[in-house]
Amino acid sequence: MEPTSSPTATRPEVGGGLPVDWESEVLVCRWLATLLGSELDDASLERYRQGEATPFLDYLGDAHGISSDVTRLAEALSRLVMFTTPQLELAADFAELFLADARSGAPPYASLYEGNKEGFHGEAAGRMEERLSAAGYAVRREVSEPADHLAVMLDYLATRLQMLAEAEGLARESLRLDIGAFLEHELCSWLPQLVTRSTAVRTASDFYPALLALTDGYCRSLAGRVRSA
Repeated sequence: MEPTSSPTATRPEVGGGLPVDWESEVLVCRWLATLLGSELDDASLERYRQGEATPFLDYLGDAHGISSDVTRLAEALSRLVMFTTPQLELAADFAELFLADARSGAPPYASLYEGNKEGFHGEAAGRMEERLSAAGYAVRREVSEPADHLAVMLDYLATRLQMLAEAEGLARESLRLDIGAFLEHELCSWLPQLVTRSTAVRTASDFYPALLALTDGYCRSLAGRVRSA
C-alpha cells in the first residue's frame, strides 16, 4: 500500500527543539517499504518523475540530515529520462538486485547478513516471525515474503511507530525502547552490508542502490531520534 499523504517537513531535534513527528516517520517507513517491496509500475514511476517523492525527500533531508543520500536518490530519479523504457530498466534492476541469488545479487533478507553463516530463513527470520505473531501483524503483500524481507520489516516498523504516536505513559516508554532495540539490532546491524553488496551489482540505473543507501541512513538516524525522544 502506498502512503496516501506526505510527511510535513520539520527540523531535527537539537537541544530541546521540536518533538519527533511520529506520523511523518510512519509515512516514510511505509513509502520505503512500498518502493522496496515490489517493482514500480508505469503509473507510479510517472508520479515520482513528476515530483511525488519530493515531500518525502525534503523531510528526510530536513528532519534527518541525510542530504547526501537524498541528493543521490533525487539525481537517480532525474536521470531516468535518459532511458527509452525506464520502467523496464528499473524492473530489470529490481530483479538483478533483489530476486537473484546471494552470489550475484543483493537479496534484502536479514538472515543472509547475520553472523558468519549466510543463508535464507535464518535466525533473523525466526525472530521476525515471533515479532509479527506477537503483534498480531498481517503482512500486506499480494505475494508472501519471508518475515525478514526488508520491506516487511519496514512495514512492521511503521505499524509500531503508529502505535508509539498514540501511546502514553509507561506503554509509550515500553514501545520506544522496543522500537529502538528493533532498529539497532534488527535493521541497522545488517543494512550497511546490503548497501555494500548492492554496489557490486551492475544496474542500468542507480535508483535502487541509492534507495538502499537512503534507507540505511534513515534507519540509523531514526534510531538516534528514538533513543533521544
